[in-house]
Amino acid sequence: MLETKKSLDLRAVLPEVDLIADRGLAEKVVAVWEELWEASAWDDITKVPTSPEIPYPHIPHNRSVIAMALAVADAFERFHGVKVDRDLLVAAGLLQDASKLVETQPKSDGSGSERTKKGKAYPHAFYAAHVALKHGIPDEICHIIVTHSPTAVNFPSSLEGKILYYVDQIDVLGIHKDRWRKDLFITK
Repeated sequence: MLETKKSLDLRAVLPEVDLIADRGLAEKVVAVWEELWEASAWDDITKVPTSPEIPYPHIPHNRSVIAMALAVADAFERFHGVKVDRDLLVAAGLLQDASKLVETQPKSDGSGSERTKKGKAYPHAFYAAHVALKHGIPDEICHIIVTHSPTAVNFPSSLEGKILYYVDQIDVLGIHKDRWRKDLFITK
């Protein structure tokens, strides 16, 4: 008997979708995930890893990043009066790693995951931004998607993008190891 791919109920897996007040934006986020899921080689969303190098499951990582981002937004607003666009923050947080569904695949021997052709051909998150644009996700969110990783050429330009950039790296520290490095250069 052939094993079939589990359908994706994004709201059950990532209930943070319902934190997006703009219902149209929330539905577009769901549509992006559904398209990427259909193109994915994975048969169970809970088995998608954070990356081939980080075998920790992606979904708890994704949810933790959003929770931390919202906590930072709360602190900014409470202590500094800085307004954070929560719809932008949550939508970008949900989508920034969605392309992992097509960037990775299970190894044929079941020993982990590996990069797909797309995962090798494109920078991380490029494909998610491409699909997001196709579904009408605003440019501000797509910019965050493609700049959220330390491997991206550019740094996020918005406050929401910077929040996600830093909390994503903090979460990776918690589940894997510290990827940040600080070198001291002494010059005469």
